[in-house]
Amino acid sequence: MPVEGRAGRHGPALAAYVKVTLAVALFGLVAGRAEAAGGDRTLDLLTTETGSVVVQFNCPMSYISNYPLRSGDELRIELQPLPGCAPLTPLGETLPVPNGNPAGLVDLRLDQSLGARRALTLHFERRVDWLIRPRPGLTGIEIQLARRVGRATVEPANPPPTPSRAPTRALPAQEELDKMLADARAAMQDRDYDAAIRLYTRLLEYPEHPGRPQAQEYLGLARERKGELAQAKLEYQEYLRRYPDGTDAEAVKQRLAAIVTLEGATKRTRGSPDSSRWQVSGALAQEYRHDNNTLTSAGVTTDGVGQSALDTNADLSLARRGDVYDFKSRVYVGYLHDMQNLGGPTTSPVLLPQAFVELDSNQSHWVSRLGRQSQTTGGVYGTFDGAYFGWMVKPGLRLGIAAGSPLETYEASIGHQRVFGNLSAEFLGVLPGLDFSAFLFQEDYSGTLDARQVGFETRYYQSGHSLVGQVDYDINYHVLNSATVMTSWALPARWNFTGIADHRRNPFIGTENALIGQQTTSLSDLIQSLGIDAVRALAQDRSGITDTLTLGVQHPVGERLQWGADLSYGHVGGTPASGGVAAVPSSGSAISVSTQLLGGGWLMDGDMNTVGLSYTTRAGTHVEATYASLRYPIGASFRIGPRLQLSHTSGNDPNTGTSSGWSASPSLLADWRVRKAVVQFEAGYERATYDASLAPGVPIDPNNPNNQTLLNQSTRRLWASLGYIVTF
Repeated sequence: MPVEGRAGRHGPALAAYVKVTLAVALFGLVAGRAEAAGGDRTLDLLTTETGSVVVQFNCPMSYISNYPLRSGDELRIELQPLPGCAPLTPLGETLPVPNGNPAGLVDLRLDQSLGARRALTLHFERRVDWLIRPRPGLTGIEIQLARRVGRATVEPANPPPTPSRAPTRALPAQEELDKMLADARAAMQDRDYDAAIRLYTRLLEYPEHPGRPQAQEYLGLARERKGELAQAKLEYQEYLRRYPDGTDAEAVKQRLAAIVTLEGATKRTRGSPDSSRWQVSGALAQEYRHDNNTLTSAGVTTDGVGQSALDTNADLSLARRGDVYDFKSRVYVGYLHDMQNLGGPTTSPVLLPQAFVELDSNQSHWVSRLGRQSQTTGGVYGTFDGAYFGWMVKPGLRLGIAAGSPLETYEASIGHQRVFGNLSAEFLGVLPGLDFSAFLFQEDYSGTLDARQVGFETRYYQSGHSLVGQVDYDINYHVLNSATVMTSWALPARWNFTGIADHRRNPFIGTENALIGQQTTSLSDLIQSLGIDAVRALAQDRSGITDTLTLGVQHPVGERLQWGADLSYGHVGGTPASGGVAAVPSSGSAISVSTQLLGGGWLMDGDMNTVGLSYTTRAGTHVEATYASLRYPIGASFRIGPRLQLSHTSGNDPNTGTSSGWSASPSLLADWRVRKAVVQFEAGYERATYDASLAPGVPIDPNNPNNQTLLNQSTRRLWASLGYIVTF
């Protein structure tokens, strides 16, 4: 779904915006072929809506834990990259966050964490409650939001005045109230405004309770989105009358002012253009990255520039709320300018992660989308060029169909060899808090059947408990692609348990895999040369198996500290030699134990601190690591964050490239907020000393194959980045 922005009048500027948006999209689509899109980036896409933030990744990432557990204005999510993710880099990643987005998100950032983990940090403009919901395909994570409610924060000091609608029902148990609030938020997310209005109205028929302010506000929002502006105005006025000092009073005032402005405008006939209903939002971001590397080996020192590049991204969204149909569009375009002159072909690609238009019927509950888009559920994981149509057949049943071509890169071109079709059915509320979906997916590569998959996904969220499961099976090859179970379970005495068990093929099975390691890039030529049966056998040989298991616990220690610990097991299988392609040895099994302390407000209001230790053993090697990340606000607009990572490795494993040695990496991150802009600076230094190890059978000295003496090497790396993000 596209990012919505702040409503307002744009007049003639709207036409200019549409022209610019289309020009950017067309420029991207007609540009020549580029290098690999995204490069070593992990962050893919951000989507914000009322009550929801979805972050998508370019590779599978498993959820480990989050801090704080339930609420705050800043959220830190620990993630573990799975096979297929780019190698870890010290520089952090960000995505543009449009100003005034309905989720109240200010910024987000992905950084290094303990060991090979990443930390996703999100900062909100106000205190919110959250529920973390990993997507079944592990390529995305959803943060379900609810604005902070409760007697201590939303009720005025004096007893509230007599409501315009007197209580007509006895107050039920808190569990029932929580369930009704969750069901109502789900109805809002699914655009089932009739169901949301019915649920919120019932919540307002009870005597005062902690969820009543939110029900009052969202009843107005549901009526507004349905087009019932007069009723929405009355509900907003009722909220301000009862809760003048409420947490969301300012947001309600803004919505009420927008409705009053609309009512005061010149009346137009139904279906005619109404510029006051248009919403325009977006962000522009630029970041310059530079790093220098020094390698000393056998007394010889070499220096080089790892990267010197300017990364530019523009995210433009346009939406119109109608009486019957809602229109949305989004164009997200990027350009990576490589400033190194290596004398070869250009490596500065134009990237186009998103470019689509969407039409949503708010009466019949269907949505259609055309263009470059992405999904994280329903059997389609990632970005594709094509079309999607979803239809809420009846309450609790949604059907979806998608067709197009999946993207291997974000290059701005439309020529593709792979095409797919996908059918999905989603059953909502099978049991309280339980959703279930099933899908059928088929893909062809250059006219040859590549994959035919069936699968299902289950999602259970209820009262602090969550359970997500996913299975993907290829009925063409009769092979299990993936099976995943994730859970987060609230236990008594404020303990929380998290776990993930994942079994998957990397990559997923497909006939196209047979091209891995071959001289030819034509699947049809390979089939003509070897025959389809031999090609299918090669495809299976190139797909390895990865198993992951992580179990963790978290527990608050006082009011400003949270302790967590987890135990992880991982096994990355190898692939056999066949078809002239050498075998890839298994990296063996790894066991890791880690513990972390996370807290805030230790030295001053608004600070956030993380300290962690880990121990990993694999194939005779042992790695001890420690990590510390601190963040301190200086005034209202400036933040500074020193960080330090230390690690020590004993033993050498040429299968994984692990070598004995140590490394130390201090760094500093700072950001400065100026109205609708954020300026970010990052700098760091890394020093490492290790023993060089090569693959099995490759001697250290080619002129003396019997000499297996390891070479002592040392590296130094200095990196820095400077960037800004402007939102509107």
